Amino acid sequence: MTLQRLQELLSKFSGLKIAVLGDLFLDQWYDIDPALDELSLETGLPAWQVVCHPVSPGAAGTVLSNLHQLGIGELHAVSFTGEDGDGWTLRHLLTQKNIGIKHIISVPERMTPSYSKPMIQRDGQRVEQNRLDVKNRKPTPAWVEEHIIQAAQTLAPHVDAMIILDQLTETDTGVVTARVRDALASIGEQYPELILFADSRERIALFRNVMIKCNDLEVKKALVETLQPGEAARRLQEITGRPVFITLGKNGIAAGGDTIVPAAAQTGPIDVCGAGDAASSAIVSGLCAGASMAEAALLGNLAAGVTLRKLGTTGTASPQEMIDLYHEQFEADA
Repeated sequence: MTLQRLQELLSKFSGLKIAVLGDLFLDQWYDIDPALDELSLETGLPAWQVVCHPVSPGAAGTVLSNLHQLGIGELHAVSFTGEDGDGWTLRHLLTQKNIGIKHIISVPERMTPSYSKPMIQRDGQRVEQNRLDVKNRKPTPAWVEEHIIQAAQTLAPHVDAMIILDQLTETDTGVVTARVRDALASIGEQYPELILFADSRERIALFRNVMIKCNDLEVKKALVETLQPGEAARRLQEITGRPVFITLGKNGIAAGGDTIVPAAAQTGPIDVCGAGDAASSAIVSGLCAGASMAEAALLGNLAAGVTLRKLGTTGTASPQEMIDLYHEQFEADA
């Protein structure tokens, strides 16, 4: 891809409309200074003292944050939260980014999912401790499924793409249940030109009429065998009915078959948190802007390459950062 072509694709992002349907988490970091530990009078245990408490939208919220950073013109979130403070915080954070929250509902009988990460300062480094996960483990109520399906059907004719993020390992306890997947398959059949793009930790091979992105480990789990990326992509496309992207870590992205687009080279420390979501956001945005599969994969690699260098946070990538990385990777030896 030439620099001119990259800039051409990125320049179209502001005119795009994208919906994200999936599990919203609140990512929370608790920066703890051990020098300030206090002894709890009640338990006799050290009470860790938090000196900073950053928060950001996680899971589907990370995808939305990436799309916002890429400059997508109109964004919609389709999800649910609990009727609690974390749910309010998530809405507030998304609203600050001008992301539409009309299709996020509060569910009194559910908690807002969250990942809480205690970070202790040691020798000048932030060291993550045991993470605290808040997830719902009971089946998603039917009325919530109906809301999600209705929202997807309402948005489908008005957006350029819909990204589906199935974050949970537990079955039918989040936004993307079996019933919702069936509805998305029907939407894919009804709107063949709509870019439907799914990413799922556990159930990637259950989607139909939907483009999918998965990593090499998820492919092995889905197909119950180890295949070369091209053959695996073809096998999955036979199942899902739409093209497949397979991320290969430092080896890049397999785009729809035997084409493997190399990843951006990294020489320093990296943090993989959020890199996959950054790749998904850039891939889908590129496809909406008219990119080929290979061009979209390159955009995904550039976005992921930027976020990998953002340590201790769920990073995002801006168009200018992607252009800067392009210069570094492709023009350093020119």
